[in-house]
Amino acid sequence: MKRLIKRSTHWLIGLVIGIALYATPEVAAMGLTKPVSVTCLPPSPPLISGSRPLLCRGQQTDLTASGCTGEVIWSTGERGTGIRVSPHQTTRYTAVCRLADGCVSCFANAFTVTVGTPDAPILHTDMPAVCAGDGVTISASHCDGTLTWTDLTLTGPSVVVHPAQTTTYQATCQQGTCTGAASTPLTIMVAPPAKPLLRVANGQSVVCAGQSITVEAEACLGQVRWSDGGTGTRRTFVANQSLRIRAVCRMGSCQSDSSLVLTVPVQPGRPALLAQTTVRNACPFQTADLTQAIGASFDKALTYEFRTSADINSPLLNAPGAVLAGTYYVSSKPDNGCSSLPVAVSALITACTNAISPCLSNPPMATLRLDTLDTQRGLVCLQAKLRGFDSSPLSWTCTGSGLMTNSEGLRPRYVASEADRKAGPVTFVLTTPDPDGTGPCTGATAKLTVDLTAPRSQTGVLPKSDTLHVISQPEASIVFIPEGFSPNDDGINDRFVIRDVPNGLTVQLEVFNRWGHRVYANADYKNDWDGTANQGIRTNDSAGLPDGTYFYVVKISDGREFVRFMTIAR
Repeated sequence: MKRLIKRSTHWLIGLVIGIALYATPEVAAMGLTKPVSVTCLPPSPPLISGSRPLLCRGQQTDLTASGCTGEVIWSTGERGTGIRVSPHQTTRYTAVCRLADGCVSCFANAFTVTVGTPDAPILHTDMPAVCAGDGVTISASHCDGTLTWTDLTLTGPSVVVHPAQTTTYQATCQQGTCTGAASTPLTIMVAPPAKPLLRVANGQSVVCAGQSITVEAEACLGQVRWSDGGTGTRRTFVANQSLRIRAVCRMGSCQSDSSLVLTVPVQPGRPALLAQTTVRNACPFQTADLTQAIGASFDKALTYEFRTSADINSPLLNAPGAVLAGTYYVSSKPDNGCSSLPVAVSALITACTNAISPCLSNPPMATLRLDTLDTQRGLVCLQAKLRGFDSSPLSWTCTGSGLMTNSEGLRPRYVASEADRKAGPVTFVLTTPDPDGTGPCTGATAKLTVDLTAPRSQTGVLPKSDTLHVISQPEASIVFIPEGFSPNDDGINDRFVIRDVPNGLTVQLEVFNRWGHRVYANADYKNDWDGTANQGIRTNDSAGLPDGTYFYVVKISDGREFVRFMTIAR
């Protein structure tokens, strides 16, 4: 009895609201072709039932809607009391009941059809090619049910096979009574390994003495073993003399023949031509200038390099014009050609009266720049450069809470934390130590601020895995009506836009919420609806209708009518 009284109360409220709405001059002025009469009541929603709520992929089930005295319109766009569906994934279906006078019921309780067919397993192995009889492990993933191999002697998600010849393997996954498609075939090749093909990675035919060179091995599906005992597909050699390199390919218990010999000629270097091999300071300075060693031997076609080591791959000096006492190495290099052999130069420092500290005559300086930034992964790579008086070690600090590696080098890497991504900007600071303690000099400092905020979707709408099933109808190729829009003022899909309407025709739009109440109506629609209600009890709230699924009726003045579901998602 209480339930009956409650339903009657809702009926009376709906009737009063309906009378108030359709009695206003505002609604009458819209010129709707078939307005709802003041005595119209929204019909009850249909009741949906199905013959098979659980299917395997490819099977069909019949859905039936009962209790509707008008026309049943399904979320698929089909009409009638019954439809037959064959979903490829778990799908929810709903419907509304529409009377001849335009009254629309609220949405029926959704009927869920569960598709229980599992996806095909994925097979993988670390050894796609082996010698005859060698064991190889094959693993199957992405199967939460029963895994069945095409070779019935195999069981379990991980198997060890010993093929005597090239063999193909497949598996299927079964969950309940549903069996998924067979996996992509995995072929294990049985053949003696091919000889590796060796080549210089950068294509150089001649290298300079002391230069590093990278050699690559191709056409080997197993492990590459080099003539010097090293392993791997890439090796780096220092070419002090001409190189003769060979390699073999090893797979399991067998090994290929040796590759052809790769010969890399090495062009011998000549000592750099210098005017002198000893430089001295000039008082009151306590540093020496290494460029004095070049003197009259200077050649403008050459680039001169100064290092603390005879290795031409070692770092360059920051300030060769102001060095302390010690032994340094000078080499020269043309624009196209090999570097000369480094020549040792001695720097001698004589004590001076009223001497100027080295850090004052050549103060330390540091610059910092962003090398690479990957906001998706939260990865920052920095590049620092030092000049002036050489002081070490370097010190890196930052305002973030992530992880920094190579924090004593010139190219640190920083991995942002989740807190960094939310906060946005992170400041990195590079400092060098005070070069003279309590003296007048100070260390160098450089700062850089990087914004780590990850880019966001322009609409802010995340895809959902279980939504109402909506299928585009054939007539959409003539008149395009979107399945939804996102009125969030981002400039993208902010209006419900109906396209490809023939010139000279008008569009009438009515939108109903899930309870069958009309929330928007326009007898001459101009693609300007922003999701705000103009029907029913309106307030001063400018936020618009809540996100969700709605039911619309679009009428074209040429007599065509489209009745479907649409979604508002901000």
